[in-house]
Amino acid sequence: MATLLMMGSVAFAGDNLGLAIGAKVGYQTARLSTHKDAIKADFSNHFTVGLFGRVNIGHFYVQPEVLYFKTSNIFDVTVTGTGTDNLFNLPTGAQTNITLNTMNLQVPVLIGYEFLDLGVVSLRAQVGPTANFVLSSKTLYDKTYSINGVDNNIEDNTTDEDFDPKTIAWGVQAGLGADVLGFLTLDINYNFGLSKVFKTLNNTSLGQTFDFSNIDKTKQNMFMVTVGIKLIRL
Repeated sequence: MATLLMMGSVAFAGDNLGLAIGAKVGYQTARLSTHKDAIKADFSNHFTVGLFGRVNIGHFYVQPEVLYFKTSNIFDVTVTGTGTDNLFNLPTGAQTNITLNTMNLQVPVLIGYEFLDLGVVSLRAQVGPTANFVLSSKTLYDKTYSINGVDNNIEDNTTDEDFDPKTIAWGVQAGLGADVLGFLTLDINYNFGLSKVFKTLNNTSLGQTFDFSNIDKTKQNMFMVTVGIKLIRL
């Protein structure tokens, strides 16, 4: 009896199961916009590329993804370190900007539901957990700093100083998607960061020079807009 039930379940799944593997490109943004210049800037600075798979069971589906992208966090900081602890020998009290860049590999696993099928276009909603892995990191300084209202220049504004990003940060994605002609995809998801991207920056070599007391709670909250194509369909 159990064998017959199992065979029936497999047969039912086989009639309704759709498998697809594809590639996608897109960008990240803190705010969605329809302006061409804003989209172009986001695409240039926060380009995203990756692969996705999808398993359909009726109107439901599971969609794991692997996405590669760059994130940039810009902060206003004040110099507190002096002497050998000061990376650029900046005067105490100087104010400048620091950009913390990370190259990331994100792995979302989305569970979705197709709620409208118009033949040529179908619409769906999805939600699921994400794991964000930091692959590499680099620090970029503003070329100028201000001390007592006077602007000055920094000759070298790059460094490989470690700013201690977490190896993995967790989040949740939720959003809407569309399939066009059965093989083109469009997804707009929002990533809710659940864990900090940075550890205690004040304990790093950067923290010996700059005051990072206001950014220890940084999380990745962003929109991700992607278009894709199903390369393999079964």
